[in-house]
Amino acid sequence: MYNLKPIVTDFEVDKPRNMYAVKEIHNPTDTFLTKLEESLKVEKEGDLNELVEKQELLLDKLKELKRQLVSLQDGLPLCRKPAQPRSFPDDLVISVDPSTIPYSLLLMQRSSLGFSVTFYTHSSVAKLPEEAKKFAEEIQGLTSGSGSRVTVIWRLGLPASFQVSVGVQGSCFWGEDNFIRYLTRLGLLKKSSDSDDLLLDLTHHLLALADDKKEQTRAADRLIIALKKQKTSQSVDLATYSALRNFRNASKGGKVDAVLKELEARL
Repeated sequence: MYNLKPIVTDFEVDKPRNMYAVKEIHNPTDTFLTKLEESLKVEKEGDLNELVEKQELLLDKLKELKRQLVSLQDGLPLCRKPAQPRSFPDDLVISVDPSTIPYSLLLMQRSSLGFSVTFYTHSSVAKLPEEAKKFAEEIQGLTSGSGSRVTVIWRLGLPASFQVSVGVQGSCFWGEDNFIRYLTRLGLLKKSSDSDDLLLDLTHHLLALADDKKEQTRAADRLIIALKKQKTSQSVDLATYSALRNFRNASKGGKVDAVLKELEARL
């Protein structure tokens, strides 16, 4: 290769003399940093020990306060009756895709939660499926006409297959699993543990896979396995029954019949 002509040559730069000299604190031979770290370490440990002592003292005071409150409670004329559950919410409007029937409403009606159901068909539905007709006839046969009013509208083109509107100017939410969560928080349905939410999510996932039969079958298997592994509650049984029965309607098979009978017996 050819040699390049050097462009910059080595040269010395004069240090300015109008600034004061700064001591190099990173000098390995300097013990300044070592002493500083040791002093800070001692201070941190001292502060931490002092904080721990204050926390222990505060906890002792809280325990003593709790003991005093418990002793006072025994002498007060308090009501010992359990909290009464709230009534079924009135003026519920549920818009449902006819392909995913809310069978949880049927089971709630059988358990006498105290509500009446009225059905309407939106203009987006040209013809109501036979399963939806049977469901409406069965649930209306159980409706006494008294209690809270629930309106079910068969409708297509919804962002989700199940939409709930509470009251005229109330809240709106999606999913049969969330509807069951809503009733559980009102005290109308029983819940056993926080793990119920996982099973409710599995039921929602099963219904969401309606367009993929293979994945929906796998989701049904996972739901049944999870159902057998842990103790379930009323809210989980309602959501599981509805999801599996819709799965049976779509698959036209009897794979989940035994599980459905078991759930019906419990509910």
